[in-house]
Amino acid sequence: MTELELQQYLLREYPQENARCEWKEFKNLKNSFCGDEKDDVISYVSAIANMEGGFLVVGVHDKTLEIVGTDTYNYDRQKAILRLTERCTNLSSEGLDIEEYITDDTQKVVWVIHIPKHLPKRPVYAHDKAWQRIEDSLVELTQERLNAILDEPLFTDTDWSAAIVPNATTLHCTVYLDS
Repeated sequence: MTELELQQYLLREYPQENARCEWKEFKNLKNSFCGDEKDDVISYVSAIANMEGGFLVVGVHDKTLEIVGTDTYNYDRQKAILRLTERCTNLSSEGLDIEEYITDDTQKVVWVIHIPKHLPKRPVYAHDKAWQRIEDSLVELTQERLNAILDEPLFTDTDWSAAIVPNATTLHCTVYLDS
């Protein structure tokens, strides 16, 4: 896909920044997976995971979604996912994924990192701090948000053992024992 087609796709799929989506330039990923707190990929992954999960679009201009591309350094999808799970304490690998797009006409690289929601009662940490987004700001997790995460039930699925199963029948067996 061309640069214009990719930009149109991203605008359609990730139309605005919010608690579930962040656009970042990160022109080079060499130090972006372990850089300065509040200014690297892992801080944003922590923030997005600590809300409802979502997406980090890397290689685009922060305000316009203009494709600037990113130098992935020596990271491929697998190495990047491994690095994220190593650097983000409590980040689940279930649902964590990276889509890579390379424009046909300009060879610019854009990554879309799919970030799962934190696990129940387990905030995600980066740089030994849990993060969240408030409006356009990346901040340490507020006490209110931390309490909300810690108060979540461990199991949210319905207790199937107590459910009524429609059209269920019982099975009768007779067992004969030889004497």
